[in-house]
Amino acid sequence: MTKIGIVGVGAVGSSYLYASLNKNIEADYILIDAFTNFADAQAKDLNDAACSMIFNGSTFKAGTYNDLSDADIIVITASIKPKEGVLKDRLELLTDNAKLIKEISEKIKKSGFKGITIIASNPVDIMTSVYQQVTKFDPTKVISSGTILETARMKKFLSEKIKVKASSITGFVIGEHGARCLIPFSKMRIGLGSLKDWLANDTITIEWLHNLNQKVKDEAFEIISGKGITNFGIGENLAIVTQSILNDRQSIFSLGVRLPKEYKHYGIYFGLPVIIGKNGYRHLPKIRLEEDEQKMFDEYSGEIKKTLIEVLNHLNITPDFD
Repeated sequence: MTKIGIVGVGAVGSSYLYASLNKNIEADYILIDAFTNFADAQAKDLNDAACSMIFNGSTFKAGTYNDLSDADIIVITASIKPKEGVLKDRLELLTDNAKLIKEISEKIKKSGFKGITIIASNPVDIMTSVYQQVTKFDPTKVISSGTILETARMKKFLSEKIKVKASSITGFVIGEHGARCLIPFSKMRIGLGSLKDWLANDTITIEWLHNLNQKVKDEAFEIISGKGITNFGIGENLAIVTQSILNDRQSIFSLGVRLPKEYKHYGIYFGLPVIIGKNGYRHLPKIRLEEDEQKMFDEYSGEIKKTLIEVLNHLNITPDFD
């Protein structure tokens, strides 16, 4: 049977596991958490759920990193909690989480794991870069959740505005999972039409589109201010990506991936649409952005690369972007 490891089984990790169970992603799940009694309790609860389902033979067990040696997929959601109040910027988590991810990376590497890693720990683009730099795993098998949530939120707001199903909208948010994300409006399609068609009939306005970008950025913090964390959206999306890998669907998602040399600040993890299948991700041809979009993309990715280099130096890791 498929074997999936999960590191960090709090709100995000448990939401991922429950979403996977309900998508009938049948597997032996290994739960790893700093609080072993908590991981054991989560496993028992999830086993109760699995045994209530007629056609699902999944098992859940609290384990150790040694149990991950033959796993097909590892999902990392472990994170240090923000020290005070509402998180204003995901980069606030930088130093503490970088140390945590380095420790996790070393243990996973030592286990002999050879599969695909999906990371959702924030700030996720930098954490995924740290993980890949430490493990030296094939970059195509190391995936950040990237801008998959921003893409869902963008479609949510647009579908509400023009009254079509979110799945009928073709478009992606790219860049950082956070303040440095951007929406290439010129690449979006609804049916056979572009956004220009909806602008022409006054369904939406330029001002509304400008506000949409900020609404997407603000949504996470509005959720966090109300309930303390975002977990259902990311849990569902992590399960969707897992399903696409295991079923070799060759589906396209906007995820954090290592920028190839066609991009100015190559070698860092940053959000782009890519093809997902059993061997990890494959890049699409380089996106031909509008001039202002490309300038913003390069500026944002440059800021992330600068920050990443500082983090790697702090962790005594020699940066390798080739």
